[in-house]
Amino acid sequence: MDRRNVLLTLTVSTIITPLSDCLDFAGLRPDSDTDQDRNDAEENSVADNHENEQQADKLNDDSEIDSNTGADDKSDANDVVDGDESLDPDGVERRDAGTDVLKFGDLQIIDYEEQIEELEYGDKQISYTEEVENADDGAYESVMVEVRVYDEDGHELGSRRDLTPSLAGNETWRFEITPHSRPEEIADHDIAVIAEQ
Repeated sequence: MDRRNVLLTLTVSTIITPLSDCLDFAGLRPDSDTDQDRNDAEENSVADNHENEQQADKLNDDSEIDSNTGADDKSDANDVVDGDESLDPDGVERRDAGTDVLKFGDLQIIDYEEQIEELEYGDKQISYTEEVENADDGAYESVMVEVRVYDEDGHELGSRRDLTPSLAGNETWRFEITPHSRPEEIADHDIAVIAEQ
């Protein structure tokens, strides 16, 4: 092969190879699978996204259901756990934010109220007062009422407790709890009664 043919062959291959790639990219070459590959890739991507969304939805649904009870795990503000026999003092202590425990065994908080009192120098103080009733003949020891207070973002500001060393059968005890937080800081609260028998 002479020099001239070698140069011609190199020149033609230099032009045809990039041109062939352009035709592949544009999907104009008859033996090109580029469009089909691209369509397959898009369909797979859509299918994968759909499957991922379904899995995410399932995980969200599962996380909202308590595995033991099948109940909704999210607690709304001021949920009430009323007379639950399975609650022990530790269970009450670990209750979800915003959950009231108004009954513990035969003890019951009788309709409590929130009061705001004006102090000197223009300050205000909030307090929670009412009574705990023992509806049983047996006595309880170390009866305690706890109030937890929260800001508008749901963060706990603190908790305060009132305690009586004992509460005889068929008697009531009046509690008063004054949180350290100012009334304007408090957006929500919960309350619970806990005792030992």
